[in-house]
Amino acid sequence: MDFFRRQNWDIVGKAWLWLGISAVIITLGMVWWATHGLNLGIDFTGGVLLRYQVEQPLSGGRGEEAELLRQVRDVLKRDRLGKSQLQVSGNDQLLIRVPELKGGEAGEADASHRLEGKLHADLNDLLGDKYGKVTVIGRENVGPVVGKQLRENAILALILGCVLILIYISIRYEFRFAVAGIASLVHDVLLVVGVMALLQVELDTSFVAAILTVIGYSINDTVVIFDRIRENRRLHRGADFSDTVNASLLQTMSRSINTTGTTLFTLVALYGWGGETIKGFALALIVGISTGAYSSVFTASPIVSLWYRRSTGRQPARPARPVRAVRPAVEQSEEAEPVDEEEQVEEVEEKKVSARDTIRQAEARAREEKREARRTRRKKKSSGRSKRF
Repeated sequence: MDFFRRQNWDIVGKAWLWLGISAVIITLGMVWWATHGLNLGIDFTGGVLLRYQVEQPLSGGRGEEAELLRQVRDVLKRDRLGKSQLQVSGNDQLLIRVPELKGGEAGEADASHRLEGKLHADLNDLLGDKYGKVTVIGRENVGPVVGKQLRENAILALILGCVLILIYISIRYEFRFAVAGIASLVHDVLLVVGVMALLQVELDTSFVAAILTVIGYSINDTVVIFDRIRENRRLHRGADFSDTVNASLLQTMSRSINTTGTTLFTLVALYGWGGETIKGFALALIVGISTGAYSSVFTASPIVSLWYRRSTGRQPARPARPVRAVRPAVEQSEEAEPVDEEEQVEEVEEKKVSARDTIRQAEARAREEKREARRTRRKKKSSGRSKRF
């Protein structure tokens, strides 16, 4: 038995609290996105491709090439071109894709030439001693990799994927489960976008891959919880639905934390030591997988419970209270000395109720309610017959 299975936390009973927290965070992120926008990289905005050639081969292996690119990136940062993309081509050419070089409303062309000239001089200082003279062999304007048509196709694919998930979960479980699952996915995507807008992290094509990864990871965790809810409903048919959902969440909590935690360990290491080019991708995954684990427990399942409660008109059952054992007061004889009031306070011992015990008790309460309803109906029938005679 793990720690969470032995608890009796009322997660579903605080559904509106969890949904309110998510709504506030998403609203703040969307407002920041609307007012400040996203920090789109070259893949979304386009830029200038600069081609440089050296006299000697640039690298003798992957390690040397990585070190060379790191040094060149440091030069670009000093020249305020940190968003640039680097690539070694043919072992003697260096391709640098930089944002559009602008120097203000007036004299943009002159400012662009000055920046390019400074970059050329800095590369000569960096590479000249080891690789020979650096020569500019080309300069061309390039458009955004992620064009309008590609963005539209990505959005269309996302919508189609959500529709297919909706259909599958509706067939596999129920329609309310499917809607709750899609709501948790939308929750995760909006949170990731909001955090990226708040932190102004530069976004490139890897951000699209991160969003798709988050969607797949989040729906997987949600379906595991849904499967446990369905299993508990079969085992405890008479239990209150909210109690069943709550117990299922506690039973799968350990699994959710373990899988999410091990994934986050790897992503944090990737973010810390993976290099500048993949930091945005790693950060998006860290935020998305964390929010995915949160939404699976505190968004999707509570939505299912609230929907079921509204459709059936049932009030949520109170969580099982701890069983209390009260020690009887000691009788005092006339000769006995009076006992202080503090010593007359009742001693209470609490017995913990596990998650599975919760739905068992709910099932027992449901059976008792049915018996009481049958007794009431019988009494009404017997009283009606007595009145006739």
